[in-house]
This record gives sequence, structure tokens and C-alpha cells, in this order.
Amino acid sequence: MIKVLIAEDNGAKASMIKAELIRQGVEEDNITIADSGVATRAYLRDGCFSLLLLDLALPNRTRDNPNPEVGLEILRLIVDDHEYPSPISILGTTADNETLESYHDQFLELVTQILLITPIDNEWRTSIRNVIARLSQPDHLSKNHGVDVCYITALREPELAAVLKLPISWGSENSLGNGILVQQGTALISGTKRTFICAHSPHMGLVSASFMTRVLWEKYRPKVIFMTGICGGLGDAELGDLVVAERSWDWQSGKWLQDGTFSSSPDQKEATPELIALARGTVGDAEQFWRHSENRPSSKPRIHVAPMVSGSAVVENSELHARFFAQHRKAIAVDMECFGVYFSASMSSNPAPKFICIKSISDLANRDKSDNYQKFCSELSAYVSFKIVERLNLN
Repeated sequence: MIKVLIAEDNGAKASMIKAELIRQGVEEDNITIADSGVATRAYLRDGCFSLLLLDLALPNRTRDNPNPEVGLEILRLIVDDHEYPSPISILGTTADNETLESYHDQFLELVTQILLITPIDNEWRTSIRNVIARLSQPDHLSKNHGVDVCYITALREPELAAVLKLPISWGSENSLGNGILVQQGTALISGTKRTFICAHSPHMGLVSASFMTRVLWEKYRPKVIFMTGICGGLGDAELGDLVVAERSWDWQSGKWLQDGTFSSSPDQKEATPELIALARGTVGDAEQFWRHSENRPSSKPRIHVAPMVSGSAVVENSELHARFFAQHRKAIAVDMECFGVYFSASMSSNPAPKFICIKSISDLANRDKSDNYQKFCSELSAYVSFKIVERLNLN
């Protein structure tokens, strides 16, 4: 059963969205319309929804003026603070080009797609159709895996490009209708044909990575999820080192106290132990890749099996490193996506996927960032992950 909440004070626009949902098979009794921020928060608190359609400019109360800050606050309460049960999908909506232009980037930090709703435009109708089709997948699909391996990256270049260089026969790129582009492929491993998918996140950050992991899992039910690419190093990490993220958390999760200090409240998620064990045995593979690479760091890569902290902001201030070590003294790297993937994968119902993030250090999480080794690091992490696939029992 699909339950939809439309947060919209424009009656005509709300009716147009509702009519399209009904046309796509959603029962009218399962569609709720909230005309203010207060009403939206109340409905979210009291019920679980499959889909939230949230207007970019929503009044807090019925007689108030529409204000984009109302919608942004609702999204933060869902995504960052977990105050309300999170809908499976959240889409922004607007009929105003000026509002879309002004607040596009802020909303896309928390949602993956914004629909421009007009009577003559069909693109938003197509997006709703695709979302409803995905949410309508029959329950029996959850009993079987769809593909063997899923690769997720944050960047199209150079991270996804490195995955596409693996000895896998990739097909053409297809859109899932929600900002996610996916490719399917096959490879013959130990005489058995294995199936793969790969995709890069539409935007950097925890929210986008978590949403994309959820979408790909629901659509393809992979047995294994790999996140590969680049990260920032901490402590004694060196450029080109490989980090196997045995656990991850959001380093920005916590509370700012009145005295200006920050009290962290990390929710740690751990990678699959079997994959961690296999990753420990790839030292020789990493060194072989390094020896045969042209533009490479001067020292051969070490493999660190250690925590990787994640956050929604790029870290260029080395003074923040002390905060990471205070949360876990063995933290070795920082990125913007790992915890999002781990959180979403760990919340998946049966058949639950195995999952791990393996990234290579391309900078030291300070102001001295460069792209000198991003290509090498992306290709190293993808290469090592494929070596794990070759040794993994996927039956």
C-alpha cells in the first residue's frame, strides 16, 4: 500500500498532483494533503508515508506567508534529526521558477529531485509515474536478490570512470527517473556469469548517498554493495593509502551546548565482517596495482582497516581532526558519503546486502587539496574491490 503526503497550500496545484497520483494507481484514501508546516509535521508524526511531496515555499500556519525555510526545517527534522519516520521517497515541488532558482541548491542538499509543477509540463508527471512504479514493486521481490554486485560512487569523474574500467562488460546508461543514472554489466568469474550495476550519486553528501543506496537496493536487490573512490586522510595516513571502512558514523551528529562546545552523539554502522576479512588480504593486489601505475604516489599503498567518519561538509581545516579522534582514536579517514551508504544498507530488509566502503586517500583533509592522485586513488579502490569480488562466494 502506497501512502502519500502532499505538503502544499496551493489548492489547485495540490489537486493537480493528487489527480496524477490517482492516475498512477494510488488510492484516493491513501493521499493526504497538508496546507501548512504545522499540519505537515503533525501528519508526519502520526503516520508512515511512502512518498512526501513537499512544496519549496510552504506557510508555517494556514494564514502565514509561504516561506522556504519552513520546508527546509521539515526536511532537516526528517533527515538529520530523525524526529519523524522518514518516507521512502521525498520530492520537492514548486510552480514558481523564481523560487526554484533561489532555493534549488539548498533543497537539493536534502532531496534528490525537485519537480516543476505546471499544467502544460509532463516531465513532473513522468517523475511521479517512475516513483510510484518503484514503490509499487510487489513484496515477493524482496525474497530474492536481483544482481550480484552494486558499485556506488560519489563522483562521476574520476570515481565512476574507474569502475567502468574494470573487466566488466557494461551496457548503456539508463535513467531511473529520479536523478540517478545506472549501468548494468556482466563478467565471467571462475566460470560463472556475474551481474553488476553501477551508479554515481546525483550530489555529494550523506543524504544523497543514503537515498541512492535505498533506490538501488529496492530496484535491483544486490547481494553486495561496494562504495569506492577517494577520501581525506587522518593521522598517519599517507597519499595513496587504501582505507577499508570497518565502521562509519556522521561526525556532525550531536548537540551544540550553550557554552559553544559540541557534544557528539555518533551512531556507528559497521561493514560486513566477511568483506572486511577479504579486504585485509588484498595488500599484494594493491602493491601490484601501484607498481604498474604511472602517475602514482612515491610510497606503495598501505591498507588501513579502520573507522572512516562521514559528514555533509568538505573538510579543509586540520583543526577538526581532533574532533574526529575524540569520537574514535583510530579514525583514519573522512568522506561525505560512507555513513549514508552504511545506514541505508543496514536498514534494508531481507535479503539484506553485504556492504563495504573502500576508498583511497587523495588528500589529507586540509587546505592543501589537489587532484594529483584522484585518478590513481579511484582506480586503486575499484581494482581492489573487484579482487574481493573474485574471491567472494556469491552463491
